[in-house]
Amino acid sequence: MVASMAKAFSPPAHAVDRPALRHRLDEALEQSLALVVAPAGAGKSVLLAQWAATHPELAFVWLDVDPADDDPVRFSQQLLRGLAGIDPDFADLASLASMHGGGLGMPLLEALAAQMVELPEVVIVLDDLHHLSNAALVADLGRLVELIPPNVHLVLSTRIDLPIAWSRHRVRREMTEIRQSDLALDDVDSAFLIERMAGHSLGSDSVSALVDRTEGWATGLQLAGMMLRLHRDPDAFITQLSGNDRLIADYLSEEVLDAQPDSRRRFLLRISVLDEMSAELVGRLTDVPDAQQELEELERRSMFLVPLDDRREWFRFHHLFRDLLRFRLRAEDPLAEAQLLGRAAHWHLERGDVNAAVDYLLAAKDWDGALDVILGRGSEVFERGEMATVIRWINEVPEAARSGRRDVALLLGALKLAEGQVVEAEDTLRRVTGDPDASPGEQLAAQALLAAMAQWRPRPYVSIDVATRALDMLARIGHHPVPVVMNLTDPQSLEAMATVSCGRAHFLAGNMDEARYWLERGLASPGAAYSIWRVSGLGSLSLLEAWRGRTERAEELAAEALAIAGAVGRLSHPSTADAYLAITLAALERGQPRSAALSLHEGSLRAEANRRAQLSWIAHLETALHHAADGLPDLAMTTLLSNRNELGAPPPVAADRLLALRGRLLRLGGSPDQSLRVLGDGVSRSTELTFERAAASIALGHVDLARKLIDGTPAPFDTTDPLVVVERLILQAWMAHADGFVDEARTRLAEATDVAERHCLVEVFVRAGPTVIQLVSELSEGPSEFRRIVLDRAREVLTPSPGAELVDPLTDRELEILSYLPSRYTNTELAERCYVSVNTIKTHMAHIYRKLDVPNRNGAIVRAREIGLL
Repeated sequence: MVASMAKAFSPPAHAVDRPALRHRLDEALEQSLALVVAPAGAGKSVLLAQWAATHPELAFVWLDVDPADDDPVRFSQQLLRGLAGIDPDFADLASLASMHGGGLGMPLLEALAAQMVELPEVVIVLDDLHHLSNAALVADLGRLVELIPPNVHLVLSTRIDLPIAWSRHRVRREMTEIRQSDLALDDVDSAFLIERMAGHSLGSDSVSALVDRTEGWATGLQLAGMMLRLHRDPDAFITQLSGNDRLIADYLSEEVLDAQPDSRRRFLLRISVLDEMSAELVGRLTDVPDAQQELEELERRSMFLVPLDDRREWFRFHHLFRDLLRFRLRAEDPLAEAQLLGRAAHWHLERGDVNAAVDYLLAAKDWDGALDVILGRGSEVFERGEMATVIRWINEVPEAARSGRRDVALLLGALKLAEGQVVEAEDTLRRVTGDPDASPGEQLAAQALLAAMAQWRPRPYVSIDVATRALDMLARIGHHPVPVVMNLTDPQSLEAMATVSCGRAHFLAGNMDEARYWLERGLASPGAAYSIWRVSGLGSLSLLEAWRGRTERAEELAAEALAIAGAVGRLSHPSTADAYLAITLAALERGQPRSAALSLHEGSLRAEANRRAQLSWIAHLETALHHAADGLPDLAMTTLLSNRNELGAPPPVAADRLLALRGRLLRLGGSPDQSLRVLGDGVSRSTELTFERAAASIALGHVDLARKLIDGTPAPFDTTDPLVVVERLILQAWMAHADGFVDEARTRLAEATDVAERHCLVEVFVRAGPTVIQLVSELSEGPSEFRRIVLDRAREVLTPSPGAELVDPLTDRELEILSYLPSRYTNTELAERCYVSVNTIKTHMAHIYRKLDVPNRNGAIVRAREIGLL
């Protein structure tokens, strides 16, 4: 739960003031991080609340972490809600939570850091972090500490040390640490606490003995103080205390509970099933007429009730006391807990709180009730992006209770696929297809969902077969009902899903004509009207068109996809990855690598967000192509040779271009013989490999071999795709030049430039190398604007990059944004032009200003012109 800490988390009246520790925390305001690590009941939260109360001039955000926050989307939304209470613009970052990659994700981390610069001095308290088991999320909290600006301070409170390396911060004295030994109460503080709790003082020897027994443990001393109200002989009572913290807590808690009147005791036991409680909810469970008064009385009597808001409408028990109450309730009335949890679930459902309702039903072991709510109302959680939460719910239901529930299996498979857990998703869905009791509709839904794995599965021909079978099953489904899963498994949606997936699989296999046919057919189907299917399908088709050199068509399709995504608030959704990668490839083919950087970054993030390995290979290829186009061949080669085992095998379409690029870098680096050895000299259906093999052969003087490769069977250049046509004409011109047929060489090259100009294909000439560029410069028809662009682009590749004097050079993404600054576009207009969020633009602008050491946009323009970046 998020709140303004200074109000909602005021320290309890009986709390002991800790001025020395508060001073330690004051020192943390000069640092980015404070770490408070101590066992349960040591007083971590109380100390932080006391400290906050002494700083009314600061803004505080408090996130009380619970196990459900392992869902990265839920955690992000909680954090953003708290920050939005200080600056409403933080609410706009919510869309970035979908690109989490299992944690917060770098897009959100970078946007948070940029937006935080605008905040006043803020302290973010993350309490009870020990509840997080999501390693990626915990790791991203470590990254957040590295990124936050000096006006923001992060306080992490936990019972255990987090798996984050803080050694650098410790060495540089950049963090404050408070641990169990620091929080232990001494004799003076203990005497004060005991007097407040017991209502009378103890002798110094008795206090020392009690401190010795409890080792200064705050909760143990508080419980002891409560019990000393009832004991006439304090020394005898203290002598009885022994054992570890938990045993002391159990002993004292039972004493406290048994000392209560029967009515209050029953009241405590019944409400103990609640994680958080309000008067209305408590009234539903207990039938007490004035539940608010009862709660306030419990708080007044220090019965371990913690208020959760400044109006004192919501409370929770201290977990140690709550656990004891629940244990006693189960022992005394085994059936009561499930009944009370069921009432709590229905109360929350009536108010639209699906998350709390399902958690209570699961706690009650009402498996069927929980599954019914998940299936009926789970889409509300899914649409918020909290897939991990729904997966957790289903996994908490025992396998035996899910047996035979194929509707649940379909939902689980779909959710795991959306989260990128492709192995588990495939295993779950194949159990449905292999179940002899599964209905035709259930079989169809599972088969279509399996087909949708094309961008995850490493073997595209398997995906083609699965999609084809799904479409065949759909044609024969007749009047058989199809189960509804997240409102996305009606027959029309399944047809669009399977058809587009078939097109994607053909593209990944390198079957371009078949890919175009299936993608266009899928987009024309009625089911493609659903925004996510349409965005995804248009993006895949635009990537195909860019791949074959139809740059204008690719950009039109990608723009349509991203416009739809923007209109429905899904610009950060992983389905937009294809469109961004298409824009990148089109820009690279136009010879504009600087205009490709931002879209490449956005596309790569979205492909990785749900672990689409096959699409991530496309992004990896485009990264290497971008380095090469930027005049960085060594970096391009390093990228090509980097270990990407986590992605599995690349799809054939990417594998061919990766190998072709490696050969080109070797050829242009002066080693055509090594290039040919790497590429091999056999005939191939891949135009990319054939072009590079032929180019290396011509460079070595083996023109006949090049001609054989081009004219070989199967004929790789037998197509009307513009890029392939231009590549064929370039090779023909090059071979004619090598054979001394100057006129033919010029004719073929003029034809190549004519076709290339119609489709803005500039980079293909630069990729061919210096000989072809020289031939372009010698064309007798006189200079044309397009040929000038080609020649300028070739010179650009050989020119050292400006801005080398910067200590921290601008990234390609920042250079792209920088190029737009003189246009005077607003941040909103820039975001629309680049198909990114306004916060992404703000993030890059902040980095540009910092690296150029300027305060504003005008200063950035002046400085960039001084050093040649503009």
